[in-house]
Amino acid sequence: MPSTRKSRNQQMLLEVKLSELAALVKEWAAHARVEISSARYEDEDAAIDIYPPPTFSAEEVGRLEVAVGERCNEILLETGLFIIGAVQN
Repeated sequence: MPSTRKSRNQQMLLEVKLSELAALVKEWAAHARVEISSARYEDEDAAIDIYPPPTFSAEEVGRLEVAVGERCNEILLETGLFIIGAVQN
């Protein structure tokens, strides 16, 4: 069930944080494909799926997963926005 809509300020903040997160992912993995979904389910405000290049090793994928997860947690603590970050192989 979709949750209630965010206020205009919260929506703008969400867009800013998603842009920042996408830019960080591109810094960490320049050739990664990034897909953002603003579909809202349960408590989730948005989701970001990262598809690293096939040349990434399992270690690199693991480091990217940790970095994305940590940043999503920081955003949650800073703003209350719940962004799901997932690295897909």
